[in-house]
Amino acid sequence: GQSVFLDILPAFLTSRTMFLLLFDASKDMNSRWRSVQRYQGSEIPGEEVNTTTMELLLKWMSSIHAHFARVNEKGALPDYPRIVAIGSRGDKLTTDEKGKIKEGLRSKLENADFGDIVKSVRIVDNTTAGKGKEEDETYKYLRKEIHEFASKKLIVKTPVTWVLYRKILQVLVRESRKNIITLEYARAVAAVCKIQPEDVPEVLLFYHELGVILFYS
Repeated sequence: GQSVFLDILPAFLTSRTMFLLLFDASKDMNSRWRSVQRYQGSEIPGEEVNTTTMELLLKWMSSIHAHFARVNEKGALPDYPRIVAIGSRGDKLTTDEKGKIKEGLRSKLENADFGDIVKSVRIVDNTTAGKGKEEDETYKYLRKEIHEFASKKLIVKTPVTWVLYRKILQVLVRESRKNIITLEYARAVAAVCKIQPEDVPEVLLFYHELGVILFYS
């Protein structure tokens, strides 16, 4: 997105996520980053910011780690969030060039606190997408990783009252056509659903992490 949005985007992200950080691998990783808008088949260069593609990638990784990576009661990182860095336009690079880009990024991760949540660094050939046997192996890897992550890591058992609460809240908000509700209103709905007052913040935070609502205590 445009650089003006980069600082506010973390407010809309959640921890129960596999982040796919995409970058143009055909461009110099140490050149200044510029957003590009596409309109009617044409590319319109956006604002050039005073940071490189490599610095921007590392900034995003650090931001995701700072906002969402929390150790559990055993002192270990949970199964989420996770990051996969994906370089596009691999068809424009030689095997050696791909190796240097991946090695350069991996070297930045070795001593970084956020290195533990970066699952992989890949470079993909966009031109092979959907071409069966000719398709880049990275696509198969991503499909497998995303499927396993969503089906095995994100399943959480919750009380039936929590599920009812979400459905009722969504209906009430939709019918009232209001995108913002007060905490008092949320608690009143929770009381109808037989949810204890002290549990409401936990319920709201749970659905915040799923991306259903935005809640900041």
